[in-house]
Order: sequence, then C-alpha cells, then structure tokens
Amino acid sequence: MKAAIYARYSSENQSEKSIDDQVRVCKKYCAEHELTVCDEHIYVDEALSGSLLNRPGLQALDKAAENKEFEAVLVDDLSRLSRSNHQMLTLVLKFNYLQVKIISVADGISTDDENSKLGIQMRGLINELYLDDLRKKTMRGLEGQKLRGFSAGENVYGYLSQPVGELRLNKRGQAKYDGKVHKINSEEAEIVRKIFQEFINGNSIHKIAAKLNEDKIPTKKHMNGGWNVSTVARILKAEKYIGTWDWRKYKNVRDPMTGKKRVVRRSAKDLVPIFREDLIIIDKETWEKTQKRWQELKGTCQ
Repeated sequence: MKAAIYARYSSENQSEKSIDDQVRVCKKYCAEHELTVCDEHIYVDEALSGSLLNRPGLQALDKAAENKEFEAVLVDDLSRLSRSNHQMLTLVLKFNYLQVKIISVADGISTDDENSKLGIQMRGLINELYLDDLRKKTMRGLEGQKLRGFSAGENVYGYLSQPVGELRLNKRGQAKYDGKVHKINSEEAEIVRKIFQEFINGNSIHKIAAKLNEDKIPTKKHMNGGWNVSTVARILKAEKYIGTWDWRKYKNVRDPMTGKKRVVRRSAKDLVPIFREDLIIIDKETWEKTQKRWQELKGTCQ
C-alpha cells in the first residue's frame, strides 16, 4: 500500500529536529506494516501553527490525495494535522471521502477502523484544549512583561526597543535577556511631532504622506511604497504618543473557514490600563487639537 507522511512543528522556538523525529517514527511504522512511502510524498510544514489550514505542506498533501497518489497518510499524532478540533475533523472527513485513511502512530488510531470515531473525537478535543491553554499562558506571560515595564513585541514608529537585564542561555542555547524596554527614538519622534503639527495646520493626510516620501523619510519597516495614507492616519490616532500603552485593548479572531485573522476590540473588563509618562512624544494640547480636526473631517475626503 502506498503511503504519505505529514509532519509539522508549530513554533520558531521548537527544534527543526522535531520534523526528522516525526518522519522517523512514521517510516518505522511503515516498515512494520508493509507500507511504502516515497520521499516525494513526505510533506512538512515548519514553524506554522496547527490552527492554520493554509499551510503549504498540508495543501500539497491534500492535492496529492485528490490525485489518488497514495492510500494512507501517516502522522506522528493527530495534532500535527491540526490543533483545531473542527479543522481536524473536517480533514478526516475529506480524506475518508477520498478513500485515504489517516494513521496516527502515537495515538494508535487508524481512520479505517470503525471503532476509531470516539478516539478521534477525544484526541481532537484534547488537542484543542491544549491550544487554548497555551494561548492563555502566552497572554499571561506577555501581560506580566508589560506590567513589569517590558515590551511585548510592539514595533511602533517613534520608539526603539533595548534589551535589559542579565544575558542568559535558554533551553536551546540561545542568548536571551530578561526582556526589552521601549525608549523614545529621537529622530523618529521628531517626525511624529512634525506629522501632528502638519495635520493641525490643515494639511491633508495625502499631502503629509507625499511630503514624507519627497523628503525620503524611511518608514519603520522600510516599506517599498514608502509612506501612505493608512500609515500616517495610524500615527495620528495612536494613543501611545500621549503615554497610553493599555494592554488587552484588542484581540485577533480567526475565521474558522478561511483561517484569516481580523482585529476586534475587547470588552472594557479585559483592559489592563498602562500609562508611560517616559514615553510621551505628543503633549496633551496637540493631541486635543488633533482629535478636534478628526471630528471636523468626519464624512469628508481627507
């Protein structure tokens, strides 16, 4: 029987050797159960979350299954297919429809076994609960860093991040500091003040962006297109410039069908208020004038 192998690890912090270990375990199973697998049918996804469906390796596996190139797919465990119970069950149903069985080596599950349904459901639920727990722990850790005055990875124009604390080696032997703290980037801060002043003086956002590009002022991420209306508008609406670095104000939600994310505002009870006087770039008077102009421009072309 021809077979394929699918392997995945989810984080850049995990070892790439994880892929080799998963493939090795699956190949051993194949040798013991008279399954043949060619190297061209070993599909991998590296540093990609199991909550995503649009993974290159998984998509290639899916296409090959539709082309009837094998009769079985082996995974180390079902969580490699997906951490989302809904997505994992959808994949199982699709492969069943294509008459391709899924064999989970570590779970001891094969989808062609009529008694496997309960085991699949249980493993899917456990894997999803693990993802929820991991998400909570990650957010808790980031919140702790924020409350201790560290950066949580924000890359905001006008500021830079500096490592602080003791330099240590983590479990992978990588050098890590206790954290990073935000500091005002004096050159970028001047540009921020200039943007606010130009806006207050009556210049349109289009004109401000065009002038920044004309003066060859680089953006934070050195975007190919340079400054645009959206970039300038985000700066003019960013409360961080007046010292408001509130945490848990927004969250990402993922469309269960497409896997795409969108940003939504959290409820007020989730908000963690943080005020950073040392990071103020725009004074209160300038901010209030800016908000007044935003009100005046409502319903108009800017």
